[in-house]
Amino acid sequence: MIDGDTFEARVHLWPGLEMITRVRLRGIDAPEMKGACAEEMRMAETASEALRAQLADGDVTIFNIGPDKYNGRVVADVATRRTPNVSSALLAAGHARPYQGGRRGGWCMASAR
Repeated sequence: MIDGDTFEARVHLWPGLEMITRVRLRGIDAPEMKGACAEEMRMAETASEALRAQLADGDVTIFNIGPDKYNGRVVADVATRRTPNVSSALLAAGHARPYQGGRRGGWCMASAR
């Protein structure tokens, strides 16, 4: 688990061919583990645990895969056995906010103003 919107996955590309890649959830931004303040780091830990719990449901499907601006990472939609859209579930639970690219807002009270 990297943070509340990014995780590492072993992806089956072809029978007998796998790779490990980082997957960033499409359409959301979660607090950063190396946040700008203690509050952001606390929220990041909570968001990471929520993502971990979602992925623990099993049968994780990664789809609509696209390139990310950072090498070694893809952006994708993710579903599990019980959750058709992990990004939407994290948004609904308040662990993330919508993100469609561009500048991200801060998570600390001072920078949120």
